[in-house]
Amino acid sequence: MRLSGISAGVLWLLLMSPLTVNAGNFCLLLAENYYEQLYCEIKAMGQGRRLPSFLDFQRNNELTQAMLLKRPAAKVGVEVVLPKREVAPSREAAPKITQTQTMLVNREVDGGVALRQCLFYAKNIQCDGDSYHLVGNQANSKLAQGALASTNKMEIPDYMGLLSDQQALSQYLTRAYRQYIGKMLEIGLGGSTFSYAKFDFLFHDVTTKGIDFSQRFETMFRFLKQDKQNIAVSETLPSSVPLVREHCGRLGDSLVVCDGGRKNYLYRHIN
Repeated sequence: MRLSGISAGVLWLLLMSPLTVNAGNFCLLLAENYYEQLYCEIKAMGQGRRLPSFLDFQRNNELTQAMLLKRPAAKVGVEVVLPKREVAPSREAAPKITQTQTMLVNREVDGGVALRQCLFYAKNIQCDGDSYHLVGNQANSKLAQGALASTNKMEIPDYMGLLSDQQALSQYLTRAYRQYIGKMLEIGLGGSTFSYAKFDFLFHDVTTKGIDFSQRFETMFRFLKQDKQNIAVSETLPSSVPLVREHCGRLGDSLVVCDGGRKNYLYRHIN
């Protein structure tokens, strides 16, 4: 699975609606690192008129992205943390998540409960009499009251352990990912979530820069709620889903999550 070089068509895959890749149009769903998140937020605040398009911005390395953001970020009182070391001049050298890594992180999500006996279909997964149905995005009229209110917070807990403690970190990221997925479902964006692999990547991306991961996702959630209030999403489910059993795992008792590479798929248990 690769985290760079996303094309304009990915936003359609995320939202299944004829939106374009513009800041404010769920731009944050495409953000692959700290600087791309800042780009979306600065644009949403009406600044950065001279910034390149989002897709052109993505083609730059982190140092260039940071320098492009410094002036417009200062206008809204946001400090841009520079990369700790110089990066290569091309996005081609950006960190990639390999298929092996994707399988490993999905085993963390799975919690050791294998899906080997399950039957996989495009819109549902059958496991020993239990049925999990593909989750799409939801219109605001179907959301619980207050879902998009400012009082509804992401509330991802802070990580208090050592980054070198892999067991504690894996347990934390699994809990944090469950919280993230639950909140995305609350605001009707269950069809537009990050995979666990990308969630893990973003944690390390912001943490190595000395940035508060929990607060970063809190800010992202606030902007996503604003977009959701103003932009309609399609509830249409995809007709085909490229599932690979090894890239799927259980997330708690009620969800199965599948990393499709360019898109993440959630399946919810139906009684």
